[in-house]
Amino acid sequence: MKKIILAVFVILTTIMLSSCLKIATPEELLVSPALNQEKREMKEAVDNFRPPNSASYPVIMSDSDRSMSMIISDLDLDSSSEIISFYKSKVDDKIGMFILKKVDNIWVKKDDIKFNTYEISEFMIEDLNGNGKKELIVESYEPENTLNPRNYSIIYFDNKEVKVIKEIPNMIIEIADINSDGRKEIFSITKNLSDLDYVLNIDEFDGSKIVNYRKKVLKDIKKPYNISIGKIFDEQMAIFIDYIGDNKDEDTDILVFNKDHKVLTDMRDIQEFNKGNYQFNVQSQDVDNDGIIEVGYKFKAPNYSVSIQDTKEGGLINGYFKIKKDYKLELVKEVYENIKLGYVMNIPKLFTGKYTINENDMNTNINFINHLGKEYPLIQINYIKKYEWQQDNELRNSMQLITENQDYVIAGKVLDYSDSLDDKERESYLQMRSSVQILSNVIKERLYK
Repeated sequence: MKKIILAVFVILTTIMLSSCLKIATPEELLVSPALNQEKREMKEAVDNFRPPNSASYPVIMSDSDRSMSMIISDLDLDSSSEIISFYKSKVDDKIGMFILKKVDNIWVKKDDIKFNTYEISEFMIEDLNGNGKKELIVESYEPENTLNPRNYSIIYFDNKEVKVIKEIPNMIIEIADINSDGRKEIFSITKNLSDLDYVLNIDEFDGSKIVNYRKKVLKDIKKPYNISIGKIFDEQMAIFIDYIGDNKDEDTDILVFNKDHKVLTDMRDIQEFNKGNYQFNVQSQDVDNDGIIEVGYKFKAPNYSVSIQDTKEGGLINGYFKIKKDYKLELVKEVYENIKLGYVMNIPKLFTGKYTINENDMNTNINFINHLGKEYPLIQINYIKKYEWQQDNELRNSMQLITENQDYVIAGKVLDYSDSLDDKERESYLQMRSSVQILSNVIKERLYK
């Protein structure tokens, strides 16, 4: 009997000790239980306050490609974060947004704002007037309005109350501090009903209303689709407006901003720049994240000195250029984008002026080109049906997998024709080959937006 009691005691002790000495998983060590509890409470609060007959509506933040159904931010600078959550009504499909705030340790609804839209195209959190508090900028899409199909709203705290400037019509908006005064301007393009001209509006939010800072009629611009704000040379700020002309060619208008006189000068009115006769048929953007906007055009490698306007020609490269102080262009980046097969290749610097691209429906060949213009194969990229890839071991062993989906894979291989070249060109070829040895480092799936 004593032996039985002793055995039971030993078993119970072992169970108790094993429970006490349980080793935490890496996830448990990294995540604070208190934080998990707080997030659970936030999620419960959002679920409780969401209106009846509605569903959560995730939105895309301006600085992220990821959609979010619950945004947490301290908007009014009281050291306590608010919850912002969007929802879609199941009755009329219209979208709303509510803001929750913790008062005396209890979540309460500060406001519930309904928008006259079925789609939120972008959501931003910005300190527009430089007072440290944050404003919510909600950009909605209204396809039935063919003149100005987008609206933006500004939601902000005035003391402890939520205020709204609602649904201002526009086509495109961008936010930036163009005059370096610590406040951010709102750049929007609208189309006039009377004369159908496009107008660039530069507005400021003064803490309670929107004040127009500058307005310019864009006489020579047709169908604008993008605004970028950034520096060019000598800290000079400029506005880049990408548009599609009457002949369906893309181009970019560049407006140089004089902050002392609030004057906008069209770059094409500057004689030194106009001599280049440029047509920028690639969307402007800051490709190297240095605050300077690069302009872009398509060209046929290896010659990138003149833009090619016939975009039907295969094997074109997107070239991005900085505008130098003498108004000439300096190549910054080359990108090969195969829209049909859905991938993008960042061309290494070593390749500049030394390669050609040949493509067809199923594959792309990138070649080294010698001083006589003769091509030597360097990279082969193939579109392969998924079932063929899965069944062919030899194919899988000979090629690098770059990207795949349910139906196909993109795979490639780096070739070696260096023995066919003389010493100097062989060295150049081998350096280029070395820079792309792992193809997935330079070739990515194209993300459609």
